[in-house]
Amino acid sequence: MIMASNLQIYLSIAKDSLAKSDRISAAQTRPKPNGEKGSIITYDFKHKSFKHSLVAIVFAGIYLEAFLYIKGVKLLGKAAYDKIDFKTYEEKLKVLKITDPHLLDTCKRFRIARKELVHDKPFQQSEVRFAQIEARKAIDLIDRITHLLTDNP
Repeated sequence: MIMASNLQIYLSIAKDSLAKSDRISAAQTRPKPNGEKGSIITYDFKHKSFKHSLVAIVFAGIYLEAFLYIKGVKLLGKAAYDKIDFKTYEEKLKVLKITDPHLLDTCKRFRIARKELVHDKPFQQSEVRFAQIEARKAIDLIDRITHLLTDNP
């Protein structure tokens, strides 16, 4: 079976967006004068770092869905994977024999954070989130899952 996928493009967009967010954030931060502790952060009126972080989070989710689908179909077959295709990331990982509780909790946290940041409902948020922090966590998560499922086919 030939499988064409944009998987690496999704990953590249996610990682490039996080890198851009980090560069913008670093450029906005400078040490306080006279050796004082702390930093001065210049406000970004165009929210550039935030926007790039959102792109990273969204494409991390797109990548994770595509990656789990490709791995799942290879390991389980298309018919079997189609039965779990609309389950949560955590449920899919369990079927793919990834059962580390910390990783599954991290995956659940990513799923909830992504949903809250992408589908903004300000009065229903479970906690205050910073897109830049969530983007870093998202990239770390997909790297770990990719490593686990690539090294343990």
